[in-house]
Amino acid sequence: MIVSRKFFILLLYVHRCFMDRAKLLLPELTTDNYSDSLTPGKTSLLYFSSSGPSSNLIFLEELQKSSGVLQDFGISVAKVSCVKDAMLRFCAEENAYLFRGSKLLREFPTDTLFDVNAIVANVLFVLLYNEVKYITAILELQKLEDAIKGKKNIVFTYVRAIGTPEHRYVMEAAFAHGSTHQFVVTTESNVLKNICTEDPSLIPARLAFIHCKLVTSVNQECQRTLLDQPLTTINIHRFLKLMGLPLVVQASIDPDKFSSVHLQVGLPVIFILSQQETYEDDMETANDVAWQLLGKAGVAILLRETSGINIPLTYNVAVKRPEETSPVNYLMLEETQQILDLIHVTEEKQPEKPEENLGDPEVEDDEVAKTIYRYRRPRLPLQQVPSLTDETFKPVSSSARPTAVLFYMIWEHVSLTFLQSFIELAKKYKDILDVALATVNCADWTDVCTKEEITSFPSVKIYHSGQKPFLYKGMMGTDELARFLMLFELECPQQLYTVEEAEDFIRGAMHKSLLPYHNISILGLFTPNMKEAEDFIRAARQLRGFAVVAIYTGEASSVLAQQYGTLPPAVLFFRHSLQKMNAVSIHNTPADEILPFLRQELLGEFPEVTVESLPTLMKSQKPLLIFFSDGILSPRNEKHILSLMRGKYLMQYMTCWLNVKNTPAGLLVLKTYFSIIPPLPQFVLITFDTLGQVFALPVDDQMNEVSILYWLEMIKAGEEVPVYFLSKDEWGAPLPHYNFLSMMDEADPNLAAQKIRIHMKAGRSKKAALSTTDDEEKRQGRVMTLRGTIPKFLDHKKESSEHEEL
Repeated sequence: MIVSRKFFILLLYVHRCFMDRAKLLLPELTTDNYSDSLTPGKTSLLYFSSSGPSSNLIFLEELQKSSGVLQDFGISVAKVSCVKDAMLRFCAEENAYLFRGSKLLREFPTDTLFDVNAIVANVLFVLLYNEVKYITAILELQKLEDAIKGKKNIVFTYVRAIGTPEHRYVMEAAFAHGSTHQFVVTTESNVLKNICTEDPSLIPARLAFIHCKLVTSVNQECQRTLLDQPLTTINIHRFLKLMGLPLVVQASIDPDKFSSVHLQVGLPVIFILSQQETYEDDMETANDVAWQLLGKAGVAILLRETSGINIPLTYNVAVKRPEETSPVNYLMLEETQQILDLIHVTEEKQPEKPEENLGDPEVEDDEVAKTIYRYRRPRLPLQQVPSLTDETFKPVSSSARPTAVLFYMIWEHVSLTFLQSFIELAKKYKDILDVALATVNCADWTDVCTKEEITSFPSVKIYHSGQKPFLYKGMMGTDELARFLMLFELECPQQLYTVEEAEDFIRGAMHKSLLPYHNISILGLFTPNMKEAEDFIRAARQLRGFAVVAIYTGEASSVLAQQYGTLPPAVLFFRHSLQKMNAVSIHNTPADEILPFLRQELLGEFPEVTVESLPTLMKSQKPLLIFFSDGILSPRNEKHILSLMRGKYLMQYMTCWLNVKNTPAGLLVLKTYFSIIPPLPQFVLITFDTLGQVFALPVDDQMNEVSILYWLEMIKAGEEVPVYFLSKDEWGAPLPHYNFLSMMDEADPNLAAQKIRIHMKAGRSKKAALSTTDDEEKRQGRVMTLRGTIPKFLDHKKESSEHEEL
């Protein structure tokens, strides 16, 4: 009992000490007189408390600590007692309020002001709203860089959370240097990953100095220098002081007597010992070294002729250490890397974080995304194309000028790559395109993208005068999109009214300015009231932006068609590069086959395999008969192949050719098939049946119609030996899948697989248990993937039908 009383007395004493100290240093106001302290121009942080003196002891202690710190910044701190007037609106909750004069700036719940660092950081963060920008994405940083080039430098800081000690130190630095530099703060790890290669989970904070003030061109990038020390007030002040120094100092005295800020703060100085005849080259070397040693050492250039110092020509570099007793070290070095080694500029290895080995962190499940990520170009001049919001997007659909809008996700690699092409388009074709360009970041404006029915990223839609938006389905390249936008300005199909107009159109005279952007003109010829004309119009509308198409339905259409050996309904194809006309009758052609027919004719009689044409060629689902050529086709080889195609001997194949100079990926394909790159040309047949075989025309055979047909007949008879078999391996993800259901089961038995078992009928529970056991046994031997389970699920239709209730 005596011990209990002593312990109670001790608690009472500690409580009294807390309260006495808080009362001693923290002014206490009442609801009657607190407004008198809110004088104009004065900043005040007031904590309104409606509880008794024994509540919120820890917060009051931290608030009392912060009052002295905030006083240095001209901010007064006080407690307002609401005991007598609890009806005052500020007394409704136990919160703190920041005022400037009598104007309320911010309300702070006390749980966000958890210690003195959080109090100081949050208060300064509000007051320095213009000096410190908070960002959540790397594109925001790039926009800020583009806007500030030639004006200010940027101090970028990543902190793990708002209110941490590092956040406070940066805010204090911003209070002192905010007029000189633009400060930027983020808590997003994805932004940090673009600044440095470190794992954000292993570091509490990181600061970088972005050199934009000396950048004169919008396209020039700002250099970045990382602070490689912990974020403290002293380290930040020291780092910013070093960043404000000249990159290279012109020295004119003996290095032994030389003094600089670098030496004063404990950093060495490198002297480049130069001569008059090599001064320009030496200055370039000094600048290069200085950028790499920025923040780690100073760099000075010493011209022997003007300094009057007798330094032997056998030395070209000198190093002065900050220690007073350390002599100047003179050296003869051959490479700049040797200078860096002197200063020991080596990155410390990050401590390894124990985790499950999931392979290469830069491996993407999607191979396209992986390639784009590894060859990414994140630096984008975003001022070239306006970014739309929910308000600025509204006038776009009704604008008289067509507008192409790119919808993208800021965190998605394909989106960022196409955004690069989109910006290049604006720059390269700004004087040619009569189409406005704009972007919408769907990560910010989800309501806009949802309303516009954007289901995949990136997507481009063209808006014009209240018409239904047109979705672009072409290649995501700068020139391809530019060609589409130029052709999109034309009606498709364009209605012609006279024979003269039809002849001008087909020869290219009607749209001469567009000839560099398309190679073929398509003209549909129909007599009045022909039903095929409507089918042709519907098909042609699908080609808008991809082809130049017109239609003529006049009485003289029969006369025009007869000039080219056909009768309406017919389609004329004129290839401008070859000055060649091809007339095809579409009599009795089903309506749904007109569009595939037009697309096939756009590829040509003997199409070239390119990245753009390959998807269309593959849609035929025929074996590919590809002639690989090292350059343009020779007239002799082309003659033999066209002879067979026109004789309809190759109807069962998709016959095409590939120029490895235009499409270098063809060389990789050949190397895969032959193990080496064979001599060209090569004629190759690729089958996509269950065997997946690749055959090559023997090099000893002479290239002519007879040898080609004989080779193809031998393949049908099974007498030819394949040079390669297509892989039957599943194209699965490179990384193992997470079993999220099992993880959820471990965390909560009421979730995931447990719920599935509940939905199963009683008679099936045994089968499910046996299936689970078999799956576990199989899982021991190999990694399970969803791709492996899909075929089995489809094959067992009877079993799958039993689970329809799931």
